[in-house]
Amino acid sequence: MRARRKAGTIYLLGLWVLISALAWPAYVFSSSLLAYLQGDGWQLDAWSQTPKRVMLEHFLNGYQQSLSITLPLGLIAVADYLLMSRKRISWWLAGISLPLTGALLALMLFQQAANALPTLVLTGLLLAIAYRFLDVLAGFTRRGRLR
Repeated sequence: MRARRKAGTIYLLGLWVLISALAWPAYVFSSSLLAYLQGDGWQLDAWSQTPKRVMLEHFLNGYQQSLSITLPLGLIAVADYLLMSRKRISWWLAGISLPLTGALLALMLFQQAANALPTLVLTGLLLAIAYRFLDVLAGFTRRGRLR
């Protein structure tokens, strides 16, 4: 019983770290993807013309500044797991809070919410995929949440 609880705690800590660590790269990827699909080629041109050292510096600076949002986002993923993965039916909906949180962040933090909404929802969707992938790797899909 104690070993199962310890494994569950380790899984929850891993989920928190994974979602918190992947939130900024997922945001950068989704904003770049949406910019490319909408025809904003200037971003790709800027990438080819900017030195890689400067790009890496900007990325790491954004990573550090986004920690105030990404760490609570990881806790939201943990709370989502604890609430949604108890039963087999609700397990299918696990991870849905991440795109919903992205939509809520867009509506609360941005005056032009329509501009930020697709990017933040796509970021939440990518994080939900990572969440489910970790769930499958940990083997919790067959036996449910460890108690």
